[in-house]
Amino acid sequence: MNADSGKHSYRDMLLKHYRSVTHARPVADTDLSPSFTRSLIANVVGLVVILGFVLLVILTWHGVTTTNKAARQEVTNALTQATARLNTLLLAAEMTASSAERVAQSLSVNAATLQPILENSLAAFEQRPELSYLGLVLSASGEYVNIERTAKGDIFLWAFPPANSAPLVQTFKLERKGFSPQQSLPTHGYDPRTRPFYKAALSATAEGAWIPAYQWVEHAGNEKPLWGLSYVRALRDEAGQVIGVLDADFDLPALNRYLKSISAENKTRLYVIEMGATPRMIGGPDIERAPHALPPEFSALTTFAGNAYVTKMSLHGEKQWVAARHLQLKGGHSWIVVSSKITPVIESSLQRQLLQVLGMGAAIAIALVLASLRLAYRFGRPLEELELQLINNGQTSQETTSSTSVACKGFRETQKLKLALENMADAMHQQVLAQEQQLASAKLKSAIFDFTSTILFSLDQHLNVIEWNKAAEKLFGIKREEVFGKWIGDIVKTPDALMDWPEVISAARTGVYRFMGVKGLFDAELRVMHFQQDGQEIYTFILNDVTESRHLEQKLRRDLDYADAVLSSLPGVFYHYDESLHLVRWNNNFEQTSGYSQSELAGADPMMFFAEEDQSLVKSRIAEVMEKGVSSVEVDYLLKDGSRIPYYFTGVRFEHAGNLGFVGVGTDLTERKQAEQRIRFLALNDALTGLANRNQIEENIQQLISLPHQGENHFALLYIDLDRFKIVNGGYGHLFGNAVLQAAGQQLVSLVQATDVVARLGGDEFLLLIYDIHHPSEAAGVAASIIEKFNSPIQVQGQDIHLSINIGISVYPMDGKTENSLIDNAEIAMYKAKELGNNAFQLFSPDMGQQTQHRVDLEIRLRSAIAEEQLYLVYQPKVNLTSGEITGCEALIRWKHPEFGMVSPMQFIPIAEDSGLIIAIGDWVLRTACLQGRAWIDAGLPPICIAVNISVRQFLQQDLVAWVARTLQATGLPPEYLELELTESLIAQDIERVTQTTLQLKEIGVKLSIDDFGTGYSSLSYLRSFHVDTLKIDQSFVRNMLTETENATIVLAVIALAHSLKFKVIAEGVETEQHCKYLQMHDCDEIQGYYFSKPIAATEFASLLQSGQKLNIPGS
Repeated sequence: MNADSGKHSYRDMLLKHYRSVTHARPVADTDLSPSFTRSLIANVVGLVVILGFVLLVILTWHGVTTTNKAARQEVTNALTQATARLNTLLLAAEMTASSAERVAQSLSVNAATLQPILENSLAAFEQRPELSYLGLVLSASGEYVNIERTAKGDIFLWAFPPANSAPLVQTFKLERKGFSPQQSLPTHGYDPRTRPFYKAALSATAEGAWIPAYQWVEHAGNEKPLWGLSYVRALRDEAGQVIGVLDADFDLPALNRYLKSISAENKTRLYVIEMGATPRMIGGPDIERAPHALPPEFSALTTFAGNAYVTKMSLHGEKQWVAARHLQLKGGHSWIVVSSKITPVIESSLQRQLLQVLGMGAAIAIALVLASLRLAYRFGRPLEELELQLINNGQTSQETTSSTSVACKGFRETQKLKLALENMADAMHQQVLAQEQQLASAKLKSAIFDFTSTILFSLDQHLNVIEWNKAAEKLFGIKREEVFGKWIGDIVKTPDALMDWPEVISAARTGVYRFMGVKGLFDAELRVMHFQQDGQEIYTFILNDVTESRHLEQKLRRDLDYADAVLSSLPGVFYHYDESLHLVRWNNNFEQTSGYSQSELAGADPMMFFAEEDQSLVKSRIAEVMEKGVSSVEVDYLLKDGSRIPYYFTGVRFEHAGNLGFVGVGTDLTERKQAEQRIRFLALNDALTGLANRNQIEENIQQLISLPHQGENHFALLYIDLDRFKIVNGGYGHLFGNAVLQAAGQQLVSLVQATDVVARLGGDEFLLLIYDIHHPSEAAGVAASIIEKFNSPIQVQGQDIHLSINIGISVYPMDGKTENSLIDNAEIAMYKAKELGNNAFQLFSPDMGQQTQHRVDLEIRLRSAIAEEQLYLVYQPKVNLTSGEITGCEALIRWKHPEFGMVSPMQFIPIAEDSGLIIAIGDWVLRTACLQGRAWIDAGLPPICIAVNISVRQFLQQDLVAWVARTLQATGLPPEYLELELTESLIAQDIERVTQTTLQLKEIGVKLSIDDFGTGYSSLSYLRSFHVDTLKIDQSFVRNMLTETENATIVLAVIALAHSLKFKVIAEGVETEQHCKYLQMHDCDEIQGYYFSKPIAATEFASLLQSGQKLNIPGS
């Protein structure tokens, strides 16, 4: 067979096969298969729809999940913050009560100290703006004092009297200079001991308890009741008996204002559920003055297990994320704190992102469809033409091409293609054999290349990727087929800038670099291997991820730094000794305290830090540590400079890196030792003055009683009361009052023997123990010398302070056989001395007990006198000695008690001064007198000036100008018809203050007079600056001026002095015609007394005015 015949045979075989194929598959059958164009378009559109739907589902799921996760976290965070803030609120109330308890422990809890205890606790109360009240109840009597903070932030002090006495409640407002009286209100039988907070305190533990919310105040009218919460704590004496109850409270409006501020910060809703037999809502956006019943949808939140609970539920008709947490309160009471927030299915920001992605996806889908149409047209058209040509060739019969030349004309390219295919087949066969061998080698290499966890990739001389193993795919997130032929700088990136790969290759050294992987930044150790393959330069890079090892190294370094910081922050010294007792580690405090340097401390023996006499004890404790594992010792710490500090050292056996030793901490005991000494001092001494206290002087008395007394040697007790101290303390404040007490104590010490004892019992009361007296008259002599010394003012902070004192004396054994009876009897004698006036002393006698009890009874009944309308005013006219006309009157108070009858002002006014009731009584007197003056004017009677007495305590303990102005405004009395009478002793208290006050009163229009002039000790040089209108001559001078020359001289001197200063002068106590005539002869302006009229009722005085009655002037 020749070549041509072979070719023709091969060609014929192909044609025959082709024709058999084409004849077996008719042309009509091709229409049954889809075309390339339609298939391409259909596949592209289907793929776009499927990918779009999957993407939509993924984005929607991600949006919902992200929204729920964020909302859950946000409501949980808000709950955590709210719970912490509520804990802080509760702790603030407990700390305020503890502060008040400490103040109460430093004072004797009784009626006299209730208000000082609360005032001394004011600083702690002011630091807690959420607190509404802080109060203290006296268990014995029900007397109650509390501090109130209003919603506006004003602070008031309420002083409730003893229960069942039906008096007035006194209110005081905190202003810049302290508490000033405001108004008096009826108690309506209020007894705090019947309230829930008091009863709860009796059964509470020593640390106190919170009680459930309860109704505080019941209001009349439509105003809703006010509810609140109280933290209570009982105060007990040494015997465990309850002596008082402290309460720190906040009302529901204050609690919900607090919750509202937290809600605003977190943009969530906060609720507080009070647990109990019937849970109720005490905190929430809708809670005002009283709690609400628990809504049904909140019921599930009261039964969850564990400490916290987070869920999505329906509240108020809306789906919300809700978080709840238990909050335990002292006393076994508990709350559930709830935080809720409304969230959409998908947050608005994620909704916008979803719409943006969907828009972009739609645009990409349209672009893909258009591109597929273009590709289908470009590739489908030539294939369609080739298909038609092949079909046409297949349908051409063999007979039509029987001629070889003819048959080959149209197939020259086919013949060349056949030869080319045969040559290519031979070449491919050889190549396939070679490739099979290379493939086997490559498979082995690839298996090793991909099996290792080390990142491997190779670059050609152009730095294009030619190898990329599985580890590189995993770390960088890029498949091998995606990186082949690409420049390495486009594949492997660093966070800062493009990496200088040629520099890395030329350096040919190992280094650590930071790369960007699929999981973020990581550190890797990079090595480069260089070799040639087929004449080309190949660079293979080996990367080892060292991120984790670096993190471990950094964590170890942080742990070491943390340990060093902890050791350095310890308040004491830290030490670590090895088994050979060499110091191997210590903190900074060790160096600073000991005074040794690092080089001196390294390897130091522990004995160098202890004195020789203490070393044996320390060695025994070190041996105990090594044997038993733990020990401690209290011993002096010897410093480098030779000084010693009391320290408490601990030791714990410790093994480090296989080496045995011990570690420990030393604590400085200096402050504790000083505190112990202070406690021992305070147990027997007064904290303010440093003098002995009641405990110490009672011990001294007991010791004296236990000694055998021979002959007439006895001892005496002098009970001293600073009669004017309360006035000074109220006028100048507690700090100045403390300085006065200290000065008075030192003055008492200077007046007695060194062997005698001066003690402060509390408040303004002192007790003197006078040793070795032979007769009570000796004690009386000591009392007289003390009174004489206190007649002169004492200097306190550059000011002259006038104090009057009263002294009661009891003598052992005739006035008592025990320390308590001696002290009590001396106190009774002191009260008897007070009845005699200022600067007096009295020796005890058995009949004084009944007199003291009568005084106490009067004080108790005086407290309810105003409320029970037992007090009333009478008016004594003042008349002009020239015209005889009535020019005014003085309002005088009277007390008619249903049991005692008429009680003299000389009896109850001093009691009112001592007890502080003078403030309320004075307010009632001024208001009643002004109302009466207004009534007389409205009745058409001639207007006259009404005089009202002002006490020292009224002047110093309240803003007198503001009080008078308010009363005038409330009663409608013109200021020119009110005259205030100030005593001469009042002026001597504080001349500068009196001058300023009188000037302000004159600016209002009120008239002023000095009452009882000549009985005090004020300086006449200040009279002109006091802005007064009248001087009143005391009746003690007027009554005896006709029989005693000294009194007549004083009367004439006062008249002359008043006229020289342009003052009007009036004489009181004018009872006879001779008195009247004498005063008229010497130009006295006005008189007041029984000669014209006794004090009469308001109706009688009105009749006197209406009748126009005048004084019958002698000789006219």
